[in-house]
Amino acid sequence: MSRDLDITVLLVCIGGVLLMIACWTFYIQGVRRAPKTEEWYDEGDVNGSESDGALFVYPYGSLVIGTASAFVLFGIMNLPEPVETVLLVLCMAAGGIGIIGFTGAFGIPLPWPFVPRWVVDIRKAKRARRRERREAWKTKSNQNKRKK
Repeated sequence: MSRDLDITVLLVCIGGVLLMIACWTFYIQGVRRAPKTEEWYDEGDVNGSESDGALFVYPYGSLVIGTASAFVLFGIMNLPEPVETVLLVLCMAAGGIGIIGFTGAFGIPLPWPFVPRWVVDIRKAKRARRRERREAWKTKSNQNKRKK
């Protein structure tokens, strides 16, 4: 890229990186380290669950935006080719992580590194309760069949 880019592009890219840093700081401090209740996790309204935004959309969306901004900034800096290659590979990896993490907003259950441990614990507890209900239902239906 050339150095004669418009100052607006430079400011937008710097803003994208700063947005990513701010969102991830909030995500780490406010969401990952502060366990929420199962009610908060399950709570939803017509437009979707509040937890989807806090767990997936904001952090991983900002990661994708910040990574794209960093990608442009690294191109503007005219770094030596080996350094630029390493930084661009890191940007592509971060972008891939962002895209994978963003899929959680579509209902795909993600493993621990992509969601806080307390979310994984809530999911395990829900699966255990469903398994117990299913076993109780099977036992009850088998007893009803034997009576007939």
